[in-house]
Amino acid sequence: MSLIWAMALLVSICLRIVGIVHPSPFLGNHFLIWFLVFAPSFLLLVFFGLKRMHFVEKVP
Repeated sequence: MSLIWAMALLVSICLRIVGIVHPSPFLGNHFLIWFLVFAPSFLLLVFFGLKRMHFVEKVP
C-alpha cells in the first residue's frame, strides 16, 4: 500500500512540474484521463483481492 501512495505522490509531483513548465490547458485524450483517475483504485482492488484469495483458509 505504501508503494501505491509513493507512486501516486510521484505522479502528482510530475504532473505539477509539467503544469508549471507548460501553463497552457492540458488537452489529453480521454483514455489517459480515465486511466489516471481509475488505475490506482483498480490496482488496489486487484492487490487486496489477490491477497484475500491467497490468505483465506480453505474450510472443507
